[in-house]
Amino acid sequence: MAGILIFLSPLYGANAGMKIYGKGCVECHGDDGRDTSVSPKAIAGGSAIHEKLIGYQNGTFGGEQKATMQKALEGLDDTSLRAVSAYVEGLE
Repeated sequence: MAGILIFLSPLYGANAGMKIYGKGCVECHGDDGRDTSVSPKAIAGGSAIHEKLIGYQNGTFGGEQKATMQKALEGLDDTSLRAVSAYVEGLE
């Protein structure tokens, strides 16, 4: 049973990340993470997304969209941040 849980955990993370992205990120970053109408650059396939999200959340990272990102990340715990980070990093 433990082997099944280990095998399924990445799938759960991707699904959870996709749901979080759909609720809080898609409006500005687009379905594929490539919309740059609000964000200065595409986020799809980016690196260090988790660290950037933590920085946005605690106010130590970001430019002119910092306040928008802080609002979008309100209430997300580290597990949720990791899930959405993995999802974004996997977008191509």
